[in-house]
Amino acid sequence: MANNTKTPKTQKKKVEQKPKKRGCLFNLLALLVFLSLAGGTVGLLVFRHYARGLPTLDELTDYQPSLVTRIFARDYQLLGEFFIQRRQFVPMKDVPPMLVKAFLAVEDARFYEHYGIDPVGIARAAMANAAAGRVIQGASTVTQQVARTFLLSSVRTLDRKIKEVILSLAIERKFSKDEILELYVNQIYLGAGAYGVAAASRIYFDKDVSELNIGQIALLAGLPKAPSRYSPWRYPDRARARQKLVLDRMVDVGLITTEQADLWAERDFGLARPEKPLEQVAPHYLEHVRRTIQNEWGNGLLYQGGLDVYTSLDPRLQRAAHKAILSGLAAYDRRHGYRGPVEHLENATPDAFSSWVVQHKDEVRSATGYVKGLVTSLNKEKGVATVVLVEGGREILLTLDGVQWARKPVGEKKALGPPITRVDEVLTTGDVVWLERDETLQIWKLAQEPQVEAAMIVMDPHTGQLLAMVGGRDFGKSEFNRATQSRRQPGSAFKPFLYAAAMDRGYSPTTRIDDSPLSMTYVDSATGILKEWQPENYEHKFYGPTTLRSALVHSRNLVTIRLVKRIGLSKVVPLLRRFGLDIPPEQRNLTIALGSYGFTPLQIVTGYCAFANGGKLVEPVYIARIQDRYGRTVHRHRGGDCLLCHQEPKEIVVAPKDKNTPEQQPSLFGKRVLDPPTAYQITSLLKGVISHGTGRKALALGWPLAGKTGTTNDLRDAWFIGFSPALVAGVWVGFDDYSVLGHAETGAMAALPIWMDFMSAALKDQPKIDFPVPKGIQLEPVNAETGEFCSVDSKGMVMEAFKPGQSPLRSESSGSSSSGGGAGKPSVVDGLY
Repeated sequence: MANNTKTPKTQKKKVEQKPKKRGCLFNLLALLVFLSLAGGTVGLLVFRHYARGLPTLDELTDYQPSLVTRIFARDYQLLGEFFIQRRQFVPMKDVPPMLVKAFLAVEDARFYEHYGIDPVGIARAAMANAAAGRVIQGASTVTQQVARTFLLSSVRTLDRKIKEVILSLAIERKFSKDEILELYVNQIYLGAGAYGVAAASRIYFDKDVSELNIGQIALLAGLPKAPSRYSPWRYPDRARARQKLVLDRMVDVGLITTEQADLWAERDFGLARPEKPLEQVAPHYLEHVRRTIQNEWGNGLLYQGGLDVYTSLDPRLQRAAHKAILSGLAAYDRRHGYRGPVEHLENATPDAFSSWVVQHKDEVRSATGYVKGLVTSLNKEKGVATVVLVEGGREILLTLDGVQWARKPVGEKKALGPPITRVDEVLTTGDVVWLERDETLQIWKLAQEPQVEAAMIVMDPHTGQLLAMVGGRDFGKSEFNRATQSRRQPGSAFKPFLYAAAMDRGYSPTTRIDDSPLSMTYVDSATGILKEWQPENYEHKFYGPTTLRSALVHSRNLVTIRLVKRIGLSKVVPLLRRFGLDIPPEQRNLTIALGSYGFTPLQIVTGYCAFANGGKLVEPVYIARIQDRYGRTVHRHRGGDCLLCHQEPKEIVVAPKDKNTPEQQPSLFGKRVLDPPTAYQITSLLKGVISHGTGRKALALGWPLAGKTGTTNDLRDAWFIGFSPALVAGVWVGFDDYSVLGHAETGAMAALPIWMDFMSAALKDQPKIDFPVPKGIQLEPVNAETGEFCSVDSKGMVMEAFKPGQSPLRSESSGSSSSGGGAGKPSVVDGLY
């Protein structure tokens, strides 16, 4: 099975066949059986006896081989494979003639001359084996191998050999030579999990079978005898000797010249890497697709059906997301000091060190790309440590510059201890540590694998295509997908949905709500005890009457709680449900204003897509299209075909049954959850988060962007969800055990830099397009903090988005009494103090 996949529990591990050892006696018995079958009463009796229990040839007539299911990215790069037997079916007409002839040269040179068994071959093998005193030559024909592989077991008995002979004769009567060869080249096991020449060509050389050169054909033709023994990756010398034997046989039968054989025997095999790079950077995405197919289509089709599954994954964006997560978590980890070595060797002797390095010489790099090393000595006078790397066993030096970050973490909030002044304050002889190469400074640095986790989801807001997914830092250590399975409190990243509820009910961005101390009592649902709740703003300050723009931009908690109270939970909850964010009845209280109920990053990002696309909730699309083994499209997601991207049809207005009011049919991509003006008002506010608020670091990107930070109580979760007109990306950072992230590790500190790193790569070379202003929106210049009308050149001016009937607040000196609330809402809402 491919890397990062799971074999069904019922599937037994494939045991590679060992080379067959037929003694001369065994071959002579087989010859006698043939001779007896060729004539006489004895042969007829033997035939009748063994023919009674023979399997039919239906399995060959209706050949449905177990094929590999392949998963592709949106640009048709191979993302991964699922299989029990790694096989790709190739019709005989598409198999290169040279490959067929090479296999026959070494496996069955008289294939076109015999009728299923080869008496000449049996006699020749018997004599050769007798002369050598050991088995050096087999006698099974290709037809016999087909009979054995499809219809019989591989257990060596005389009984099976007789049945094999009878079935081979029957196969030759029923099928043409080419049909038999087609069965053979698609069924033969060639090692490395590859069944058939097409799969072996792709696995060993990453080539189509039609692209193989003579040397590669000879290598494959030599594998059926003992695939494991002649593996070119594990035993290149054995594989070379076997390849030369096949090349010599090809010379003997006139396929190539001696000069060609010598040439190809010297050339490099041209082996591919056994693992796919894209599979390594998108393992959680691949696993999510696997589970989806397994649940909806079953194990049979997943592991044996030969499906071609085309996903929405964008390799460029996936690599950018993967890199951003690893870099961001490493940066977070360095901010909180050095936890100590991976391990420490107490027996600090040169022999012990050498032995340790030899034992770990094949150890791969960490998920972050760090290499492991052993501190073998410290020179306190020079201030350097000598470290032997497990890669190649070479020595490198660590100086103070390479360890200066490694201060000790102190307390639960992970404050840093005193500065590092000497290398020996950090390292001890015998320490096993991680290291990284700083190419900018041209030095080696001490490193450590982060313990903190993260997730990222990237979607096309217009089609719902899930373009990238990172479910955790290291799939090899944890297959848990934090992007789709982990429900974490979103904190203030949840607030835009609540403000959308307000805008949907007629509030405007300049509506003001009091930001003042708040105290409430509630009954704890777990204990039934009456408790007091005194929420605060993050800054532990109060700001008085505050516009909704300022409250969302600066993430004011008290304003948001009063807003939810004013609207009413009975009105807020249905709107949240429209976004796919359902909250159970026992959790429906005012704490949801602060994002107290957990959702997955996928749910939050999907909800934000409605702000970016003008108010439609799109369904996340992982699988765009599935084709069966015959190339027939058996599934197509209506929003997943890349040819349809951004070609949204117009909404059709149809008359409902009562013919009184019009209604809208659902469009191809998504269903309407907000009207476009409301969606734009939220987008405008979230643009302010980046231009003036908690996300202002992202201004450095220089793009029209919108987004929101999120931080939970005690700094246990950090979020940033942001978007451009064409892309929505969300990042979550936290510990699986809900440990505190540390001092000042808010969404702006822990998650936003990862988002920025990703968006910088994602938006590179893309046109700078601002969010389109929908019909029904009037832009007016207002002061961002007060919401009052101002001139366009005033300090702190923003172009505020108003719906019909809404307008900016006017100061008393302007002589206007406009409330700015719209739809009769007061300027200052005073319903909760």
